[in-house]
Amino acid sequence: MIFIATIKEIAKACNVSISTVSNILNGKNKASDEVKKLVLETAKEMNYVPNYMAKNLKQKNTKTIGIIAEDLTIFHTPSIIDGISEFMEEKGYTLLMGNMRLYQKYGNFFYKEENYDSLVEDEVQQMLAKRVEGIIYIEGHYHVMDNISELFSVPLVAVYGRVKNPEITSIIYDDEQGGYEATKELLANGHRKLGLIKGTEASYHTLERRKGFLRALYEYQIPFNPSWEICGDWNRTDGYEGAKRLVKEGVTGIFAMNDLMAAGVYDYAVKYNLTIGKDLSVIGFDNREICAAFTPALSTMALPLRKMGTIAADYLIQKIEHPEPSHQDEYKIPCEILKRKSVCRL
Repeated sequence: MIFIATIKEIAKACNVSISTVSNILNGKNKASDEVKKLVLETAKEMNYVPNYMAKNLKQKNTKTIGIIAEDLTIFHTPSIIDGISEFMEEKGYTLLMGNMRLYQKYGNFFYKEENYDSLVEDEVQQMLAKRVEGIIYIEGHYHVMDNISELFSVPLVAVYGRVKNPEITSIIYDDEQGGYEATKELLANGHRKLGLIKGTEASYHTLERRKGFLRALYEYQIPFNPSWEICGDWNRTDGYEGAKRLVKEGVTGIFAMNDLMAAGVYDYAVKYNLTIGKDLSVIGFDNREICAAFTPALSTMALPLRKMGTIAADYLIQKIEHPEPSHQDEYKIPCEILKRKSVCRL
């Protein structure tokens, strides 16, 4: 076990007052060089670590930011936090992390739980008690939060979802643009019989990506065929079943609204001796790690997760350091298309 000394223990070891040690460690004391050297060397030997929390409680400007994640295990959250951490580190801010674990406790529709609002309120109050200057709230799934803005006495930025209050900035990625770019990649390679394997009907991501799909078809003057649109539930099995129906309909290119459903298309191709990138083209969405393991590698839309974290951190610091009212309630960041060999030219 590592022993970590307090200022009182250092003062006793050096036979000086507690205030002398405190002032020297904070660079404020006019003590002799001999005393300064003794205190600093003793502090090092005794593994002294400053108590930043106690220090912050005495200061108005704590240089501390709170991050509240609805669930750290949801795939997009760690990369967003990494972007926040990098930016805040450069600006000299300390981060406090709160993980609500809502997905782990309640499943995919945790935000519809009856006690959801009270759980959020409890987490916010715990974070405010630690005297943070601002909070970044990372949603586990896109949804619109009605009452969260009423809980905050410090600046707030929401990421991956929205807050109903227009004074609170929300950082999201552009699903519609992503759906458009994915579909255009298939069209630009000569495919005219396009199948769509979409997510759940009520999902914001499904609706927006479908808008992009239809916009691309309109630009290329390709009629929309509703029989080539399959509704899935974001899982691999639905991708397989969707591919089974679409290939029988004669489609040559498939836009799967996430990489897991695209994986199901690969599964179907393997079972029926079809070569992805030759007999059938497919593009996914999300750029999950699984994409690189496919043969051939899956073309997909990469989510700008780290950038979302960076922009959220930048916005929050602006709100803290320049607290004038802000009127931009939503900031959409474009997705990036990653062109690989799963899409071939006809």
